[in-house]
Amino acid sequence: MSEHLNLDELKKFLEERIQALKKEKEMLELLLSLIESGIVGSKSAQVRIEPKPGERVIPLRSSDGTLLAEMYVGKSEIRLIPLVPLSIDTPPFRQFFIARVLENIKKKDVERIEKGILDPSKAFDYEITVDRGIIKEIRLKNVYDEQRRIDIKSSAKWTFERMYEKTKRRK
Repeated sequence: MSEHLNLDELKKFLEERIQALKKEKEMLELLLSLIESGIVGSKSAQVRIEPKPGERVIPLRSSDGTLLAEMYVGKSEIRLIPLVPLSIDTPPFRQFFIARVLENIKKKDVERIEKGILDPSKAFDYEITVDRGIIKEIRLKNVYDEQRRIDIKSSAKWTFERMYEKTKRRK
């Protein structure tokens, strides 16, 4: 008797699973057709990031008005989210923005820590999230000074605009 019940349960499970897989197949086919038609996945399609509570969003535009990135400014953290595909290898990102801007800020904070002026837990740091060579996010930690925010904004805008121009020319 228990064998009969188990077979009925197994049959019911398999039928439900087949229905779920059929539904998943339909959804995947729909997504594929949307991608193929260009509705989803076009270069202009952007995933919008929601600001965290207390963050203000500052758009970074090129001189021609293209929205290059958004800068999310919190109390002590800045997130730079490029809205156009920018390769980490496109100059002047590494040479200028990382080496001259970010590393310089880091160096100044290390000097301030050594002099006893700055608590090590408040030292500037950054991390860059990259997917297949494309910059997804630049997270800047421990940015308390307004002048530093202004410098980062203008440096990022200048860097992203140069990178965008180089990327546009290649196409």
